[in-house]
Amino acid sequence: MAPELMAPELRTAGVRTAGVGVAVRDAARGAVLPAVPELPALPRREVRYPATTVVGPVEAQAARTPDAPALVLAGGETVGYRELNASANRLARALAARGARPGAVVGLAGLRRPVELLTALLAVVKSGAAYLPLDPADTPGRRERLLAENAPVCVLGEGVPGALAGLETDGELSTDPPRALTPQHPLCLGYGPGGRPTAVRLTHAEADRRVRELQAEHPLGPGDRVLHLGLPLWEYLWPLRTGAAVVLADPWQEGEVGALVRNLGVTAVRVAPGVG
Repeated sequence: MAPELMAPELRTAGVRTAGVGVAVRDAARGAVLPAVPELPALPRREVRYPATTVVGPVEAQAARTPDAPALVLAGGETVGYRELNASANRLARALAARGARPGAVVGLAGLRRPVELLTALLAVVKSGAAYLPLDPADTPGRRERLLAENAPVCVLGEGVPGALAGLETDGELSTDPPRALTPQHPLCLGYGPGGRPTAVRLTHAEADRRVRELQAEHPLGPGDRVLHLGLPLWEYLWPLRTGAAVVLADPWQEGEVGALVRNLGVTAVRVAPGVG
């Protein structure tokens, strides 16, 4: 862990920020800490990374540390890399049977259990398809436009008409599925709020570059427990490429960030601007 990444207030709580502002509750004193301003930009160096997909390093990490915790749930339970990878592989193969492949799209709506959403995200990426985030709170007209313009092979989640809360995966192989995926294939499709949506396609190569830059400036590794708040789904793949564990807050359970930090051993927090 890099102490220089922490503001003095966060060192007291044993937590470091991963490049963005965050407010946490000091585990020792029970006092709310002030939001930490965004760290000053480091001198920009031109670094060229070999293009790769986002998911390959996650699978490689699962092979290296199969018994290490990949997910930490709100109750303190953990899901290991082997278990997460196997569950995502089975779901990816079930998605492939429905047409998920490089160049195709799968919709992702909300799921009641965060572990199911992370498994679904990883499964979609493993299938080679791009994911389309769908908000159940969207107006029906806007949601219909999103679905019509992107023609997803299916929608996983809840709160969206026609969405599937899950797929039957019994009998599917738990090994990494084959896929003709290249770094130039889209990873996800993003849309701005309101009005007629305009798609922003994030490729595997671009997401991989961003993750490598984050890792270079704010290294994560085995033993880290990382809490993400208000960030794009694909950023959850960053810790899973490094051997760290992702801490999943329960969206249906009231609580504070400080409680997660204290109770679940959070070592790094990454928060979207304006959240906290």
